[in-house]
Amino acid sequence: MTRATNIPLPPADFAGVTKYAIFPREKRAFHTVLDAHKILAGSNDPVSEVRYARAGDEIVVGLDHPIADGRLREEMRLVPARDGEGLMMKAMTRQVFDATGQIVRNEVVPDFRHDSLGLPLSTYPEVALPFLLAWMPLDGQRRSVYAWINDRFIAKVYVEVEGRKSVTIGGTSHDAIEVIMYPDLNDWIPMGAMVTRLVKPFVPKYRMWYARQAPNRLVRFEGPYGPPGAPEVVLEIARS
Repeated sequence: MTRATNIPLPPADFAGVTKYAIFPREKRAFHTVLDAHKILAGSNDPVSEVRYARAGDEIVVGLDHPIADGRLREEMRLVPARDGEGLMMKAMTRQVFDATGQIVRNEVVPDFRHDSLGLPLSTYPEVALPFLLAWMPLDGQRRSVYAWINDRFIAKVYVEVEGRKSVTIGGTSHDAIEVIMYPDLNDWIPMGAMVTRLVKPFVPKYRMWYARQAPNRLVRFEGPYGPPGAPEVVLEIARS
């Protein structure tokens, strides 16, 4: 059993903006009715933007993605955990805008209130994890956190370093650390240790590549944007 741990505090130079080309994953790993080709087809500017900032004692991560002919905008606010070990979620907003700028989806979590809802302190929105896991020690040890989809759907996920390799994007080679993330199937069906080991190679995985140099920005992501069943996309860092 791997004990869940909090995302560590970010490095001193974490603040900044990173842009990514976003496009559908060529071969799906999960079974889903949501097609990324359709969701991204209406975008004339298939570029995602990730913003990291500090506001007082809060760490702010802003995500901005094209969706249909509008935009999806999310903001996560994290604060130091009460036990002094890393970061915990404080608040989140998620909005979808159509082509005219009208809000067609609006989700607000003003206070995660881990104690009153029973959420572990190491619980984070699943869409934010690819942009937070770079702050984990990428030292080869398996770690776990809890992925929050909503208050009624939280899943434990494991995080492992797959290896060190170069990733070529747009003709530029990036020295990277490959990390995989996958769900703990025992959250849904108790299988026991032996069966869990046997099925692990067949469990669909999220794949992330992080730059080896601090602040270890995400270089490439491949997987569902959200929980299993979400549209599967690829994010590749744009040239600066």
